[in-house]
Amino acid sequence: MELYQLKTFVVVAEEAHLTRAAERLNASQPTVSAHIKALEEELETRLFIRTPKGMDLTEAGERLRVKAEEVLSAARAMKLEARNMGDELVGDLSLGLNTDAEYLRIVPLLTSLGEEHPKITLQILQSASTSVQGAIRKGRLDCGFIFGKPRHKDIHAVLLDMTRFFVAVPDIWKDRIAGGLEALADLPWILDPSDNPVQKLIDPFFEERNIKPTNALEVDGDEVIRVLVAAGKGVSFLRENELKAANRIGIVHAIPFEELSIELHFVCLKRRDQDPVMRAVIDHVIKVWG
Repeated sequence: MELYQLKTFVVVAEEAHLTRAAERLNASQPTVSAHIKALEEELETRLFIRTPKGMDLTEAGERLRVKAEEVLSAARAMKLEARNMGDELVGDLSLGLNTDAEYLRIVPLLTSLGEEHPKITLQILQSASTSVQGAIRKGRLDCGFIFGKPRHKDIHAVLLDMTRFFVAVPDIWKDRIAGGLEALADLPWILDPSDNPVQKLIDPFFEERNIKPTNALEVDGDEVIRVLVAAGKGVSFLRENELKAANRIGIVHAIPFEELSIELHFVCLKRRDQDPVMRAVIDHVIKVWG
């Protein structure tokens, strides 16, 4: 049997669904089915029962899943041991950014990492918090930054900061600020997509005040949002560094609210958090965040 067959077996068992497993493995559904069929034939044991809802493990499958995880864990341990034997860490990692590089301290990270581990290369890709987690689970990203808590149990997360947001009001509507949030409710609002963790922070904020913006524009992209606010196109929620950037374009006023805070995490797969190269990156992320 091959390690890739065991990996496929474990992922299908975790997802209980061929299509989701195929997406996570970045493979086609027929390929995943072929891996499972070949493994069952070699073991002479049925591992799954197909149901209308997906794939259920048989009793034998439940027991063999534990053995498969042990084999995969041993293989990873052997690989880590071999990499630790080298005098210098060498590797490439893809890093997903959920917001602007300045806020995430990417330049200090690259500087710190380069000084100690010059042969570790980071490929930096812009994404969103929800997309970062999915891409990591599917193997399209190695690590990244997210707002909010991880959605999946197989994601290892390092808490870096509590990110605070402010209600950002263009100067053309500064006279309304004295009237509170209610006086701003009928203005155009520029909001994140509904599946964005920041928007999930904002929805309860509106509900608690019995406010529902009637004129909302959904925009995916922090830089676009702050440019639109600075140009007087709407009210939105911006971080302190975004407010400073917006004020270099136009005049933007900030209204603070204590509950507008969300966790910022650095994340990777749990089974990779002790890989020497990943561990080095994690350590330097922690270092630059203090």
